Amino acid sequence: PGLVELIGREEFNRRLEEGFERSERHNFAAHVFDRTMGQSAEFYINHGNEVNMCTPYLFNYSGKPWLAQRWARAILERFYGETPYHGWEGDEDEGQMSAWYVMSAMGLFEMDGGCSAEPMVDLGSPLFEKITVRLDPDYYPGRTFTIEARNNSPENVYVQRAYLNGKRLSRPRIPFAAIAEGGTLLFEMGPEPAPDCYLPDVRQASSATGKGPKRAIQGRKNRTNNCIIKKDLLCLHI
Repeated sequence: PGLVELIGREEFNRRLEEGFERSERHNFAAHVFDRTMGQSAEFYINHGNEVNMCTPYLFNYSGKPWLAQRWARAILERFYGETPYHGWEGDEDEGQMSAWYVMSAMGLFEMDGGCSAEPMVDLGSPLFEKITVRLDPDYYPGRTFTIEARNNSPENVYVQRAYLNGKRLSRPRIPFAAIAEGGTLLFEMGPEPAPDCYLPDVRQASSATGKGPKRAIQGRKNRTNNCIIKKDLLCLHI
C-alpha cells in the first residue's frame, strides 16, 4: 500500500498492466529475458524469477483485484505445462514455483510469506470447482477448509462475489486463522471483470475475520502430505 501511495495508484497500475501485457506474448517465461540480447527487458513480468511471483496479487492493493484474478489465471494456464519444455522454466528454488502453482490454483497467495504475527492470505482465481483442505488436527482446530468456485471455467476467471462462511467479503484477502479454524470460502465466478466483487464495507470484513491460532512454525511431526487431484477437484492434506 505504501508503494502504491508513493507512485500514485493510476501510475502504479499503468506500469504493472504494461508489464503484464508485454510479458504475455512470451508466456511470462524466464528464458526469453536475456540481458545479453542487446535490449532492456526490465519492463517484463518474469514469473521464472522469485521476486516477480507476487506481481499479479499487487493489483489487490491498487484497487483492481479483477486484474489479480486475470493475470494469475493467465500464468497458471500459459507458463506452466506438462511437456518436457515446461520442466524447468526458471528459479524453482526448492519447490517455490511449484508451490506458487498449487496455492494459486486454489485461489490463494501469501504476500508476506506468512511471517506476520497474524498472517493474511490474498485471494485470486481458483482453477478448481471445489477444493478440500484437510487440516492436521495436531496443529489446527478445524477439520477441513473448503474452497468452492461456482460457475468456474477457463472463460469464467473473474470473481463476481466472494463469501467466507456465508458472509460477503469486502477485501480480497482473508486471515490465515480463518483457514486454520475450518470453514468455507465461496467464489461466484463470471466471464467479465466485476469492479464491485469485494464490498467496500470494512465492518462486514472484520466480522468475518475472527481470531484463531497462529501458524505452527516449528516442531511439526514428519508426515507425508497427500494431494489428490481429479477433474475440477483438488483435495489437499496439510
